[in-house]
Amino acid sequence: REVRLGEGDAFNSFQVKRSQDRINSLGFFQDKFEIKQTPGSAPDRVVLDANVEERSTGQLQLSAGFSSLERFIIQANITQNNFRGKGQTLSAGVNYSSYSKSLQLGFTEPYVFDKNIALGVDVFRRDYNAFNFIGTNRNTTYSQVSTGFQIRTGVPLTEYWQLAGRYQFSYDEVGLDQNSFYTNGKCDPLKAGRYLCDSLGNRLTSSIGYSLIFDSLNSRLRPTAGQRFVFSQDFAGLGGDVKYLRSKLDFSKFVNLGSGFIGSFVGEGGYIKSLEKSRGPGVDRVRINDRFYLGEPQFRGFDIRGVGPRVQRRYYTTDSTGKQILITDRDQLVDDALGGTAYYLGRFEVELPLGSGAREMGLRPSIYAQFGSLFNITEPLKTATFDTTTDANGNTVVLPLAVKDTAGNPLYSYVNAAGVLVPTTCAAGIPNGNGGCNGIVPNSPQIASQPFEERFLGNSARPRVSVGIGVNWNSPFGPLRIDLAKALISQPGDDRKLITFNVGTQF
Repeated sequence: REVRLGEGDAFNSFQVKRSQDRINSLGFFQDKFEIKQTPGSAPDRVVLDANVEERSTGQLQLSAGFSSLERFIIQANITQNNFRGKGQTLSAGVNYSSYSKSLQLGFTEPYVFDKNIALGVDVFRRDYNAFNFIGTNRNTTYSQVSTGFQIRTGVPLTEYWQLAGRYQFSYDEVGLDQNSFYTNGKCDPLKAGRYLCDSLGNRLTSSIGYSLIFDSLNSRLRPTAGQRFVFSQDFAGLGGDVKYLRSKLDFSKFVNLGSGFIGSFVGEGGYIKSLEKSRGPGVDRVRINDRFYLGEPQFRGFDIRGVGPRVQRRYYTTDSTGKQILITDRDQLVDDALGGTAYYLGRFEVELPLGSGAREMGLRPSIYAQFGSLFNITEPLKTATFDTTTDANGNTVVLPLAVKDTAGNPLYSYVNAAGVLVPTTCAAGIPNGNGGCNGIVPNSPQIASQPFEERFLGNSARPRVSVGIGVNWNSPFGPLRIDLAKALISQPGDDRKLITFNVGTQF
């Protein structure tokens, strides 16, 4: 199917090279597969010889990591790229961490009815959980669960251009733990944050999309020359509850720099525009589960969803001297990534040559620099405004938020003669029945929320920058990738990460 010359055709060295590149891209044969030319039965005849050495076409990839935010992260993907020996692809993937859990199954037939038309289907479930700490206990804040399927197809337009189409149907659930964040059966902004209460609900999304693809890479597995360009758009609104237009651009270019050095640039960017009416002041029209997110694994040097707009809630506490201070320990923050409606990301990378001994071991180190950003959402309204006072030392003290009655009066509690706790509007004493209060004993104020500071951070198009070094190694345990990346430029609220690694095997 991939050979671009037929027996008896006029010889064309370009088509020979193109056939070799396309067969290499399948990943079915040895890395140094070549089509050789030998003399034919006459001076004007050439015989093309292909010395084929099959390789394992199944891949099992295991990824693991550790961060202060998620603890251990485990990912497993299994793929058979030549299922039943027909070039079909069958895949399954699982992701598990404290932050997210997902399962995806996929199947692709590259030649439907023996025509050059690809058809595939994916079934998925993605479960994302944000959390915060109360003391040393980690508590789930909000969850996003998406369940659905996608049908996709692709047809070649020319040797290098391809058009792909897709339809996706998904059911999305955004929820909160009612025991922790609800009051009287409703989401309580003081507990959850106004921005999360505004995002709750279950919605159906029905979308159709296309991708226009140009691909001249000499190999899709380990390219050393050529480029790839993809422009994609998805329209949601074919029924369902959600309407938007999402556009995305991907570009990659590889150059052989000589002496074994391979240079590359990979860039991408996207924008999503809501086609729905305004959802109210301080509420972004693009829902939280439809936005872009940025961080690991795309942006090395930052944690999962570690870049971009977020709300951090820092509670006040009292230090050993009795002075009120903000809690600054990151593990004690309420830190919710909100995503963005626009992003860009680029990476310059150079693969470094090593000696013959290292090459035989399969070591391929590289150095890289990345830049990118995630931004452009509406700043959510503040959840609450706290009153302040001054203590005996002249320090400003932020007061707790009081529970109030329907008339707006702060409520207090006192213990009656029967030992029962009774609500009252009297700051001291007890009600006398005439609208006044008798007594001078102070009552306990009813607290709706301890004082906190809420910050909206990271909504900036300014680039974040990281640099790093990575090593690919064909180890005895399978392909291993280790990255050591340092974030040089970040924005307030960004979550950095230094080391990641993954390991896989073939079968």
